[in-house]
Formats: sequence, C-alpha cells, structure tokens
Amino acid sequence: MTIFFDHQTFSRHNFGGIPRYFAELISGINTHSAHQAYLSILFSNTVHLDEVGIKASKFFPKIHTPGKKHILYGANTLNSLAQLQSRPFDIFHATYYHPYFAPYLKGKPFVVTFFDMIHELFANQFPELGYDQRLMNQKKKMAKLASRVIAISESTKNDIVELLNIDPNKVDVVYLGSSLPTIFPKLDYISQDVPYILFVGKRDYYKNFMTFLKAICPVLKRYKVKLICAGGGPFIKEEINLAHSLNIGELLEYRSIINDYELQALYQNAIAFAFPSLYEGFGIPILEAFASGCPCVVSDRSSLPEVAGNAALYIDPTDGDSMANGIEKIILDDEVRTNLVLNGYKRLTQFSWQETVKNTINVYEHCLAIERHSL
Repeated sequence: MTIFFDHQTFSRHNFGGIPRYFAELISGINTHSAHQAYLSILFSNTVHLDEVGIKASKFFPKIHTPGKKHILYGANTLNSLAQLQSRPFDIFHATYYHPYFAPYLKGKPFVVTFFDMIHELFANQFPELGYDQRLMNQKKKMAKLASRVIAISESTKNDIVELLNIDPNKVDVVYLGSSLPTIFPKLDYISQDVPYILFVGKRDYYKNFMTFLKAICPVLKRYKVKLICAGGGPFIKEEINLAHSLNIGELLEYRSIINDYELQALYQNAIAFAFPSLYEGFGIPILEAFASGCPCVVSDRSSLPEVAGNAALYIDPTDGDSMANGIEKIILDDEVRTNLVLNGYKRLTQFSWQETVKNTINVYEHCLAIERHSL
C-alpha cells in the first residue's frame, strides 16, 4: 500500500518531537517494510528530514521575515492538494490537525495522530493556551472525521476519549521511540568537575520550570550543583529575574542544542535528567535519557509513569518538597542512580521506531480491511 503524508508539521516546525516522529515513521516505512510512504512537500527547513535522508528544498533558511512561514505553508498546501488529485494512494496520514484535505480524499481512509490534549486540559490554568481555540476546534473535527486515531500513549487515548467523546475502539495506541543510539562515547568538552541536573526542551506553561526551579533552589545551593537547560530557547526575562532573586544565577545555565551528538553528551554527563512537567503526551526525552545511561527524575502525572515504568524516580510536580527531595536523593544516592540507569536500559527495549512503524502499519491495514468490508 501507499501512504500519503501531507506537509503540515514540516511546514510548521523546523525541529521538535512531532516532525521527528513523522520523519522516523516515513523513513521506517520506506526502509523496513514492503509499503511506500510518500511525503507531499515542496519546501521545508525541518532538520529531521535531513537526518533520515528525506529531501526537501530549503526555504530561505537564513532569512527571517514576517510572513515567511505563511508563504511556505501556503505553497506546500497547494502542492498537497494537487498531489492528492493526481497521485494514487491507499491511506492518507495527516501530520497535524488542519482538515483542509478532507474534501479531496474521495472516500480514501485517513489517519491522524494525536500527541496530547494539553490545550483542552490546561486552557483554564494557562490562559495563553486557551487563545488557540481554532486548534482545539480542528482537533475535534479531525477526531470525528478520521478513519482511525492514533494516540501516542494510553494516557493520551484516555484524554481523547473523555474530552472529545470519541469511541475508544476508534483509537489505537502506538508508542514512540528514541533517535539516540544506546551506546555512545562520552565527549570531553563537558567537564566532569561541574555536576549538573539536566532540563531538556521548552520551559513554559505546563512544563513547570519556574515552579521547579524555586523548589530545588536550596538543593542546588547546598550541593553546588548546576541546573543546565538544553534547548527550548534562551532564558526569558522572567526566568533571569527569578534566578537573580533566588541568588542562583551562577548555578543556572542555558545550552543551545546543535545536534543529537551534543544532546546525548549532555545526558551522559548529567547527574540526572529532570522532567517536572504537569502533563506529557508521551515524553521522548525519557527514552533519550535511558539510551544515554542518564538517571531520570520525572513527574508522576499523565503518560510519564506509563513510559518510564520502574526506571525513574517519581516526584509530585505540584509539591515543592517532593521535587526538592527527589533531586536531593538523586544527587546523594549512588545506588539509586545505578539502579535507575540499569532499569532504563531494560525499559528502553520496549520502545523503538521499528516498533512504531510496525504498529502504525497495523493501523493502516485495519483501515483498509474496514474499507473493503464496507464495499
């Protein structure tokens, strides 16, 4: 069968978990199966396409002007619509939530992947998330129209069913994988003499960063341990002001992430990876930490226990004492860290992009079986 993937996430994002997932999925189908995945794309600056060898023309990558992404998105949308009408395919897989393609499918089944229900769950707590009412409406429409809905965890599936009133039998759970190799040499440029806790990715809203920083501040000071934040953009004014007010400016550091090589080095040399998020649809950084031999301290919420299993030290992200005690324990207890690393390697064997590809193909085949039965 031929699976048609549209452009949406590769027009919207230059990097991140969602485009990485689709890049790995498309590449895996074409490399490790008898099926064909076709990505309808003219232009994209997404780095993950390059990583898996999928070619797309760059769209003025060094020019940053208002409206650039809008033009790129529009050109790719027109191309996808043209390809939908001229290119044969069996299954359509939307890479984000806009249903622009629906009138052009001509009865062909389509699949959509839901990554989380953050906006729906946290719009009241974080008003900025509530502003994107259009996205929430699109997700609701896509869930109703789709032949099958893929959820990236049982936790996310439960949220979809409850919040969107979707039949649970329509939702398939397909776990994600890690793109970092399990065995990797440590890099010398990160000093072993400066102990640090690692925080990866975005820090706003439900990521709970500022609450976490306040909670663990006394622990960082007591043991002279840094908190290194990798990726997610440089510190904003509010974060800098908080660090100064807590008098820990020298213990807080930002590192931009250039490539996976540097990211894995940061994991490998950390005392632990901290994930104090209030909610995650899956949590790929946990698998990255496992692959790097890095102990994990993670929230006891949403999908995180489902993914981490017995390979993490759990904290309550709404309880300052719980977060502080968890970080202190991981700093002081060598045996706990060693056991978490060993359990992490074992846990990682349950997740891979190969399994993601195999289980997603099963979803496609289910779609086609239903279609044949209905004819």
